[in-house]
Amino acid sequence: MAESTLVLVTRAPYGLEDAFAGLRMALAMSVNGMTTSVVLIEDGVYNGLGSQKPEAVRMPSNAEATKELYDFDVPVYVVKEDLASRGIEESRLFEGLKVIPASEVKKLVSEHELVTTF
Repeated sequence: MAESTLVLVTRAPYGLEDAFAGLRMALAMSVNGMTTSVVLIEDGVYNGLGSQKPEAVRMPSNAEATKELYDFDVPVYVVKEDLASRGIEESRLFEGLKVIPASEVKKLVSEHELVTTF
């Protein structure tokens, strides 16, 4: 049985449930003892914005779902180049996220036994 998983969140929050499902899966894996990490990559970087207003679309908060991961020591990374290509400054991200260069994603993939994409 695998002991570690990396969740790649590639979708923007809201509209579709993909990003929220990925964050919840990461939480479930961690709660059940699996070493888990999350990477917000491509449009997934929008999940790291501190100015989310999920109540406007009557959806659960992806920001809150991400912050719940911190309680289980799940690191959440955001790809720097994907932020830059979307014109998002790091100062707009909520606290606790770790900004990494795209070159670090390959290393994270190699460090985890399972990798899943949402």
